Amino acid sequence: MYTDSEIKRLFTTGEFAKLCHVKKQTLFHYDDIGLLSPEVKLNNGYRYYSYDQFELFHIINLFKELDIPLSEIKTLVHQKNPKETVNVLKNKSIEIEDKIKQLTYLQKILEVKINLAEQALEKDLVSITIQYLDEERYMLSENILNLSERKFIAKLSEFIHHIQSKHLDLGYPLGAILQKQQILEKDFYHYSHVYMKVSEYTKEDNIHKRPGGYYVIGYQIGDTAEETYAGLKEAAEQNGYDIGSNAYEEYVFDGIFFGEKKVQVTKICLQLIEKQKQN
Repeated sequence: MYTDSEIKRLFTTGEFAKLCHVKKQTLFHYDDIGLLSPEVKLNNGYRYYSYDQFELFHIINLFKELDIPLSEIKTLVHQKNPKETVNVLKNKSIEIEDKIKQLTYLQKILEVKINLAEQALEKDLVSITIQYLDEERYMLSENILNLSERKFIAKLSEFIHHIQSKHLDLGYPLGAILQKQQILEKDFYHYSHVYMKVSEYTKEDNIHKRPGGYYVIGYQIGDTAEETYAGLKEAAEQNGYDIGSNAYEEYVFDGIFFGEKKVQVTKICLQLIEKQKQN
């Protein structure tokens, strides 16, 4: 039997819920499942919690923040086995470290995508320019030229999965290589390979070096490949160049940026060769 002075040192359900910043229903639920019951239950239905239970509530709350199920929390707080609790906390610490690494990786990808998008917003998507580009290395897919659409999608999926499963994706766009023969034949939708700039390579990976040199650069907006390539070839001719072995295509904007219009913007870098240096 509790005296009035002892009861006054305790907290009603409402008071305790307010201290813990939760609804009274949360405390009722904890009581129902035997996780945290009031220290005092009087015959008249009044329920009271102690200060010691305030500390216990926050321990329970910490376990919840760690995504530990309530049933497991109940075992931890009632069995009072320090060794088992330490093991659980160690495992959760490892899980959190893994999540931090994953989130850091995703953040780096987003930073690259945001940076590329902001740069693209400042570019003149109409003009054609000739620029010197440094050598770049890309992860290259298997040869996909002349594959059926179904097989092409399968190879593309396999390529992307390999990069993402190994956490090699840096956030750079997926690109495709269009060979000179396809350009001359105006076959603008049959690529030899897809590629991506990645964080690292292994000996087993298929690596492609985009040669350093001069490229004519333009942007294809929507389904205008023939017109875009005609403009690139004309610019090359006017500046004393012939087209080289490959064109490198990369999406700049797609339907995400253009909403319902779903207009794709593709950056095209067409390799150049000075005419006088040809055999």
